[in-house]
Amino acid sequence: MKKVFIGIDFSKLKFDAAIYSVDTKAIVATEVFDNEQSGYVDFLQWVKATTRCQKSGLLFCGEHTGYYSGNLSVFLYESGYDMWLVSGLEIKLTQGIKRTKTDRVDACKIAEHAYRYQDKVVLFQPVCKSLDEIRELLSYRERLVETRKVLTTSAKEMKRVKDNASCDYIYRDSIEYIKTLNASVRDCEKRIEALLKQDISLKTNYKLVSSVVGIGLVNAALILVATDNFTKFDNPRKFGCYCGVVPFEHSSGTSVRGKTRVSKMANKHLKTKLTLAAQNAVRFDPDLKEYYQRKRSEGKNNWLVLNNVKNKLIHRIFAVVRDGQMYEKQYVHPLKQVA
Repeated sequence: MKKVFIGIDFSKLKFDAAIYSVDTKAIVATEVFDNEQSGYVDFLQWVKATTRCQKSGLLFCGEHTGYYSGNLSVFLYESGYDMWLVSGLEIKLTQGIKRTKTDRVDACKIAEHAYRYQDKVVLFQPVCKSLDEIRELLSYRERLVETRKVLTTSAKEMKRVKDNASCDYIYRDSIEYIKTLNASVRDCEKRIEALLKQDISLKTNYKLVSSVVGIGLVNAALILVATDNFTKFDNPRKFGCYCGVVPFEHSSGTSVRGKTRVSKMANKHLKTKLTLAAQNAVRFDPDLKEYYQRKRSEGKNNWLVLNNVKNKLIHRIFAVVRDGQMYEKQYVHPLKQVA
């Protein structure tokens, strides 16, 4: 049973902390610490001196802010404390009307959130080293691809509409730089694949996921990172919701009768990559190609049909991982959904 809840509001250089006591039903202390190793040590000493509570009675809670929240979370985990990272949107939606906005106030609200919703706690678990590296490589690859896209588009347009010495130089130099970027992207992908093959569990699931038609290296790696090697999601519908491909009803009373639609709260980057996977699947998978053409001939919207294909791919992916069996045409028939 938790007796003390510590709310943490992260920023780049510092973090604010607030202690909520069950005994007093109020915030009993607040403080600011440096977001670095020495600050983490000072933070723990402050918590111990202020609460005088056993480890089992403490729950730390902070907003998930990626880089800024990662190091302290790992430090607390390795020190034997319970840490809960919550999405900023979830905290915002449970706070009600809030007129004051400061880091100290946010830390207090996070501590109160941890107390009120302690039955929904999902304790922090650091990802394995290989997955952490793969996540960074995927982000770097995406930056390389975006840079290449900008240079390619601008160079082609300049070549098309202008004709002078400076433009010729810019075009030639851009093309050379694009070649360098292409080499960097390929090297990045090789490193990702090598990391996937270093870990036995990752290697096994990578082979299973990539056996599904339409799923290549990048999509497989993204899915493994997003699911933490299939430990964060236990069924395809939940993961589909996370990716923003599961439709939800939109109605209320007698006046609101909206179309069933997907939610905007999603991992949009993964959703985009799944769209590319779906487009490849309807080209190379006979079943999905037939399904796509049939639905389009019935007058269904292209994006609606592709969204259904994305759902089918997610169900196939979870099926092969669940059963440890490579994808086969007849194997997925029981999982087909009626659109």
